[in-house]
Parts: sequence; structure tokens; C-alpha cells
Amino acid sequence: MEGRGILIDCIRPIMQGTAQRPKASKPLPQIDPNVVQACKSANPSFGQQETPVVHELSAPDLEAFLDPLIKDQLARLKIAGAVVVVVKDDGILFARGYGYADVENKRPLTADATLVRPGSISKLFTGIAVMQLVEQGKLDLDRDVNDYLDFHIPTPDGGVPVTLRRLMTHRAGFEDHIKGLFSANRMPEPLGHWLMRSLPRRLFPMGDVPAYSNYGMALAGYIVERAAGKTYPDYVAEHILQPLGMVHATFRQPLPDDLAPLMAKSYSRYDGTPWPFFETISASPAGALSATGIDMGRFMLMLLHGGILDGSRVLSAGGLASMMAPQIATPAGSMGLVFYEKRLGGIRFVGHDGGTMSFFSVLMVSPEKGLGVFVSYDGAVGQALSDLLQAFGRRYLSARPAEANSFTARPGDTTVTAGVYQNSQRSDSTIMRLSALVSELLIRPAGDATIRIHSAAWPFGAGQSLQEVGELLYRHANGGEIAFEQVANRVMGFNIGAIQHWQRVPWYLDIRIVGPAVIASVLASFLTVVSWPIAAIVRRWRGRLWNENILARRCHFAARLILTLQLVVIAAVCILFTAATLNPTILSDALDPALVVLYACAWLGILGSLIALWIAWQFWRRRMGGAWARIHHIFIAVSTVTLAWFFLIWNIAGTTLNY
Repeated sequence: MEGRGILIDCIRPIMQGTAQRPKASKPLPQIDPNVVQACKSANPSFGQQETPVVHELSAPDLEAFLDPLIKDQLARLKIAGAVVVVVKDDGILFARGYGYADVENKRPLTADATLVRPGSISKLFTGIAVMQLVEQGKLDLDRDVNDYLDFHIPTPDGGVPVTLRRLMTHRAGFEDHIKGLFSANRMPEPLGHWLMRSLPRRLFPMGDVPAYSNYGMALAGYIVERAAGKTYPDYVAEHILQPLGMVHATFRQPLPDDLAPLMAKSYSRYDGTPWPFFETISASPAGALSATGIDMGRFMLMLLHGGILDGSRVLSAGGLASMMAPQIATPAGSMGLVFYEKRLGGIRFVGHDGGTMSFFSVLMVSPEKGLGVFVSYDGAVGQALSDLLQAFGRRYLSARPAEANSFTARPGDTTVTAGVYQNSQRSDSTIMRLSALVSELLIRPAGDATIRIHSAAWPFGAGQSLQEVGELLYRHANGGEIAFEQVANRVMGFNIGAIQHWQRVPWYLDIRIVGPAVIASVLASFLTVVSWPIAAIVRRWRGRLWNENILARRCHFAARLILTLQLVVIAAVCILFTAATLNPTILSDALDPALVVLYACAWLGILGSLIALWIAWQFWRRRMGGAWARIHHIFIAVSTVTLAWFFLIWNIAGTTLNY
């Protein structure tokens, strides 16, 4: 489900460190030396020559390779379980579960009898369902979706209508939406009702900026419901799952009685504890699938065979080919209809990643090679998945072929690319804008036509190094690429494949400026608030008033209240975002009263900053107190105004409960 999980491998570790886990997360333990050779670089350093040894892709070799690697990952990273399925040509070559589906009861996770949650891989099923109805003439990819809906999606002035093609290439331009996406309820909210009341603003209404959207794909699934005259889970079961013999797969929530005992427990990726509920996903067409590894293997075989499996056709060969063919292409990769391109070992794959509250998964197929891979970890950080894929590519796939025409790197390009960038998958009009702030990326020149990518929130350490291999095209040692876009000789952003876009941020949104300013203001406010009661106790002990002037004492007291209020707002925001990161099910209607109180306090804090300015002016105009008191109130005014600006720009002083 998480769009931020859909990152090219070269920057996945950075984003996991900022957007997907709390800042206080412990660093990953060091890799056991016994498995370094298995996981180690399919990525030799630039400039070095290495002749890879490509192993035969066979069941015995896969077993010898995967068993020690994954067992080490599970033990070292405290991962509950995993499943790996590899299909080749006409059948499932390898399918095995590792670890436990239920750690406490020692129930093993198996490929044939344990359900996992593949997350956003569900979107592939939604795309196929849409294409089935397109082939039947019931839907049109380029028609305004309002013609199919029972509620209206506005088209902003100068914008273009939302179409199924734009939904399936993540170019409808919706702001990111998270409220109610995950819940601990037994029954999901009706899809149409959730979509209607959760309609986000269109941040990029021209349809020219990729902005990954769970809401958009859920909307496509609802259109399937309306066109087919049946619920989305029923339609997919009847027209995709059953024809493919995916007998242990479903979109139903909660799980049917015959499948519920097979479900792996979901384990928190942060502390490894099991969630005491089955996570319900309101945007079900975007991520609600539950399936076994074997079922996902059958799905991959259908993709490799042009839409047919065991005589059952779910989509025409031409329709499936059009879904996998590039609809949008960038120098760093392409995207079809829902399927997007990944490269591993120089081989082009198409597929999708998936992330839920607990599971990290990937499904990728190469029709040209007749090869497909599905992997899912329960309770893991995404780095485990990245390590596995890189090791797989090194062992079984040929290295990237040498470029026919070598490119002469231009060291000056690193200067124009330097800066801070934010993800287009964001919300600018709600309190969730803070997620974009803490997820900003910093790009720095590193010499020799090389750049380094860091988290802008924590720009220390080595970062990720990429070498220029084409005009404004940079490649990581693992093969991942990013392509910068230049407008009027100024780099304005870069693409990761064709599904994610990062835009240069203006200076006033740069976390390198915003962060220190807010931290300094918070510290100044905190020290001031803490020092006041101490000073009051000392004055009382000495039998002295702070100031004989009643107005000065009242102003001083008012300033203290304003600072305290703003600090309470900051503390509440930190608690809210930490809690939501650890457990996103709290982002529901039940949180609305607390959020209204937070908004009200933030607006009072903004009003209070104006009062603090007036107080500082009064202290100087009336020469109240000593010189230090007057200077102190200048600092107080600056701190309160800075925090008020922060509340306003990042919508902490909010106006909507639809986020």
C-alpha cells in the first residue's frame, strides 16, 4: 500500500530511514560474515571490472542459495517469516516458506497453506479487472470517470479530467490520503462511501506529474464495481481468482471462515510484536489481497503466458501486453498500466511492490525470459527485500551489458542537480504535509561526475553514491537509476522510473532551514517556560516582585501562556506522528475530536504570536523591566512567530479532517 515503499533500490534505505520508521529506530545489525558472499554486491564499484558467475536457475541451486540467506535474515533482523516463489516458463520452479506464521505457537509459514498480505501488488488485479471490462466495451480508458461514478470529482480550472488511464498510471494528481486507509475494524466501510467522503484535492490537475495514489487505484476498483454490478471482491473472485485456480486467495475482509485459520499473523516491523487484529484496508482494490505464495505463483504464470493458465483465459494477450508496455517513459524507466518497470541484473522486469503495516512484498516478471519472482516478508524492514533481490540478480542474471556508445561524464552536471527535493506523493493542504518535510532528500556533488543522496533531515554519513552514465542520468552500483529534468537550464526534479517524481523545494520548505529554526524556537521557548517557575520561587524566597508594574507582570504572564500553548502543540504533533507511524489504524474518525482540539490550539498559538509581538513592543515602548527583560521578550516574539509560521505552512493549524 505504501507508495514510499515503491522506491528504486538505490534510495530505498534512505527513505526507510525517514518516512517508514521512527527516527529512533536502531541501526540494522551487521551482516553475518557467513552470508556476506551470498548477499554481497551484485554491485561492483564503478570503474572495476568483474566477470560474474551466473548460476543455473534450478530448484536445488535456489534451495542452496536462499535457505541460508533468508534464515540468516530472519534470525538477524528478528523477522517472523517469509515466502519466496520463483516461476520459470511453464511451472513453479521453487516455492518455500521460512520462519513462522505464528511465532508464539510455532506454526510454520508455508508457501501452499499460509496467507500473506501482498499489499499494493493487489493493484495488478485491479488493473486486469479494468482491462477485462474495457475489452467488453463496458469501460473506456480515456473517458471522464465522472461518467461512471455516483459522486463528482471536480476538474480544477486549467486541469484535465480524471480518466482510468490516468488512474492506472498514477497521473490523476491526487494528494496523498491516509485517514482510514488501515483500520482494526472487522468489517470495512463500503468502498463507495469511503471514496466519496475521502476525496482528496488534486494537487497536479494537469495529469503530467506522477503522484502515486492508493485512492486513485481504489477509485478504479469502484468503477469496476459499478460497471460489473457486483462488489469488487466478488468480481475479482469470479473473473480472476477462480479461473486461475487461486483457491487460497481473496479480497474479502474479514477473511472467510475457511481461510482465516491460514492467515499469517501480522508482526510490527518496529518491535516484532504481533498485531492483535486483522488489518482492514478501506481502499481494498489498492491493497487488500490475501494469498498464499503458490497462488501468487499461479498469477505470475498467467502473466508469463499472455493472460491464460491451464486453458482459462482472464485477459487477451494483446490486452495484457498493452498493460505491460510502456505508457509513460523516462530515461530512468517506464510504466505501463499499473505495471511498472524494474531492472535486475540488466534484465527488464515488470510488476509491483507492496507494503502493509507488516508485510513487504514484490512481484516481478520478465515475459522475455519466462521468469517470475514473488517475495513477501512478515514484520521486516524493506532492506531485507532489497538485499535478497540484489543477491538473486547477481547469482542468476547476467550483468548489465556495456553501453554501445560510452558517455563522457560531465562533472558540472552535479552542481546543477544539487539541492533538496520532495516527493510528489504528498499532501500540501492537510496536516500530512509534515510527512513530505521529514522525507526530503538532499543531493550533493561528490566529485568525478558523482552525486550522493542523503536524507535531508539527517544529512550525515556516506549516503548513496550514483555515477553519471548519461545526460543528467545517474546510476547506483546496484543498477538503479534516477533521471533529472531540466527546465530553462535549471534542474527542477528527478524521476525514479516513471512512477515517482521528486521536485526541488523552495528555500522556505527546505528542512535544513525549517528544522533548525523550529528546533531553536522550541528550545528557546522550553528554556524560558522552565526558567520562569524557578525564577519565581527564588523571587518569592527573597520576598521580591518580578516587576512593580502590573502591566509588565500581566504581559509577562501572557507571554508565558503563549509559549506553553505552542510547546503543547509541538508535543502533541510529535506524539501524533510517532503513534501514527507505529500504528496507522489510529488515523480514523475516532481521532477527529483530538485533531479539532489540536487545530484550535494551533490557531490560538498563531494569534498568540501576534500578542507576543505586541508585548515585546510594549516592553520597549514603555521601557518596562531591565534591558535583559526587553531583549528576552524580543527572543520570545521571534520564537512564537517562527512556530506560528510553522503551524500555518504545514497545516498544523488545520481546516480539514480529510487527510
